Amino acid sequence: MQKYTAVIIDDEEDSRSNTRSMLQNYCSEIEVIGEAASGPEGKTKIQELKPHVVFLDINMPGMNGFQMLEGIYNRDFCVVFLTAYSEHGITAVKAGATDYLLKPLMLSELQGAIKKVVQHYESKPVSAAGKTDDKNIVLISHSKGFTLVDFKDIVWLEASDNYTNLFLNGQKKIVASKTLKEFEAILPTNDFFRIHRSALINVNFVKEYSNNEGGEVILSDGTHVQVSKARIQEFSEFIKTKSVSPK
Repeated sequence: MQKYTAVIIDDEEDSRSNTRSMLQNYCSEIEVIGEAASGPEGKTKIQELKPHVVFLDINMPGMNGFQMLEGIYNRDFCVVFLTAYSEHGITAVKAGATDYLLKPLMLSELQGAIKKVVQHYESKPVSAAGKTDDKNIVLISHSKGFTLVDFKDIVWLEASDNYTNLFLNGQKKIVASKTLKEFEAILPTNDFFRIHRSALINVNFVKEYSNNEGGEVILSDGTHVQVSKARIQEFSEFIKTKSVSPK
């Protein structure tokens, strides 16, 4: 039988213990390999252990479950939310949850969630290297909820006070309630470059570089973005390491 590894993230020790016990005794497909009592600790556990599924409490002090997920750009695991509050259901769906379970947990519902996890992995195509073909998803929070975006579809990002304008392939724009600095910290540095204090670009969408106005890049959607004088040399060296194909 295929075993799927799991991490439990919940600030209540009794709740973690109950979830672990139910999984160990009644869900033979799941192997619990780690636990965490907070969002920051949970992010570290996920990065270290790379589980197949995360059982995640929503209401935790400091950093709740939704906020923790926002900081993980390459989510390649299933999420099963655990909460005592039913009003989070719609937000959980928007956050890409595999399932959403109310506390106290019912065994039949937990086993139903496990079936969804197993179906998720069994239905994924497998590459020659044996890895599942997962997308690199970024969870974008905004005034209306959440949007799940593959970071490969982000053309560029523009700072707007404490918000960020994301311009996606296909001319779509999202206004996110996160600063550009925060996005710079979570997006992969081999694909994204901060060419100006107000602009972060996906170099895979660079079409042309021009010396106009000191230096600017022209993106595949026709957008002209200024390169700050302080970053021209660094950008020039960085772009030489990339094989950039116009979209």
